[in-house]
Amino acid sequence: MIEGSKRRRRPLLLLSLAVMLAGAGCSSGPNESASPNGGATGSAGQPEGQKKAAEKITFWHYLNDRHELLVGMAKDFTGKTGIEVDVQLFGGDGFKQKIIASAQTNSLPDLMTYSGGAGDLAKLIETKSVMELGGKMAETFKKFPESVAKAYAYAEGNPFNVKEYGTYAVPMDTNNMQFMYNKDLFAKAGVAEPPKTWEQLLETVDKLRAAGITPFATGIGSWVIGPMAAPYEFAYIGKEKLLDVKAGKQPLIGSGYENVLKIFEDLYKHKAFADGISTMDLPKAEQMFANGEVAMIFDGSWAIGVLNQMNPSFKNYDAFLPPKPAGAANDVKITGGIGVPLVVSQQTKHADAVLKFVDYLVAKEQQQQYAAKSFNLPANMDAAKSESDMSPALRSFSLGMQHVYDTNGMYPSPNVDTAMQKGVQLIVIGQSTPDKVLKQMDEALQKALKEKK
Repeated sequence: MIEGSKRRRRPLLLLSLAVMLAGAGCSSGPNESASPNGGATGSAGQPEGQKKAAEKITFWHYLNDRHELLVGMAKDFTGKTGIEVDVQLFGGDGFKQKIIASAQTNSLPDLMTYSGGAGDLAKLIETKSVMELGGKMAETFKKFPESVAKAYAYAEGNPFNVKEYGTYAVPMDTNNMQFMYNKDLFAKAGVAEPPKTWEQLLETVDKLRAAGITPFATGIGSWVIGPMAAPYEFAYIGKEKLLDVKAGKQPLIGSGYENVLKIFEDLYKHKAFADGISTMDLPKAEQMFANGEVAMIFDGSWAIGVLNQMNPSFKNYDAFLPPKPAGAANDVKITGGIGVPLVVSQQTKHADAVLKFVDYLVAKEQQQQYAAKSFNLPANMDAAKSESDMSPALRSFSLGMQHVYDTNGMYPSPNVDTAMQKGVQLIVIGQSTPDKVLKQMDEALQKALKEKK
């Protein structure tokens, strides 16, 4: 899953606090009481014949760039159901803390977008602050890719020690990382379609260079190395062996990991990289791609919105899955997960109404509208597969959710990843080799395993 800084600059992570809450954010108002079916009955002593107050739910979110879209969808939902939705925006970096503080005072809203990973949500589950949704929305969860549906699921033996097993969040959107390419520059170099194998990718790089076009840029100077390497970890090593290698149960040297590092060496030898690649961050690479200075970039689906902001006239591009090398025994898998999870308060007095609204938000029609207007991937796979107003790149990223891995494991120390990242930064400028970097990674791994004993 891509979280926090790794989902990065999408507008949903920016800007400041926009709305202040006057009182408790959820449930009924001071003159309402809960009816047996979760609706508000109105105040005691209500004059006979007076119209019953509409059921009303409160929805908190942090999506600055999508507030008006969500308000419009809420109004449409009210028109169809009679259930009112008070959509409240709390932008900025303090949203997670606001949720935690509200949970501690039993003042969570009926529904919220959650900002945090499975470990963060586990803390709210322990305090019985949020509702288990898997049992109540089993049919809804069938709409999503399996890896996405279980991102916030907790089963026996889960690493967060959650005892109340179940699924506690519904995905409103998703994200993943793939290669993107400029169709005009490909055509100029005589490349008719995106490469399907690693060998074809290298041939494409050669054709681009021959046409005087810089082939590739990405954030090699930042966190992007890990997600770019991940598809080839799966392809060359396989999921089960990879988990064992990272846990120290099988040796790293001899595992095939040198082939993973070799993809960066291949790109260096074929002169794929833009100048300054070893220290380049992703925003710089995105600006180059948006301006037509490079033909390809490795980036996340959120980049579609970023590119639109950088250069609204830049439209003729698409995405493709990391090409599989001929010598790899396994399929490639890509980094991805839930972008925005929806979580329901355990204390809501309007459970049926809230779940009905969640179902509405993730239905095919609304997911298509959400994707087209927000540049974010639909979680609903029927929406992803259908012909709609999504751009070609957005649709390619959406279909890519079927190839997202559920886990690639963790080394016992971040020093192993650091050794890999620093080593790759040297490989891409010809100052190190896969064998040298692999040895450095293994030294860090063995040290960590020794300290762990």
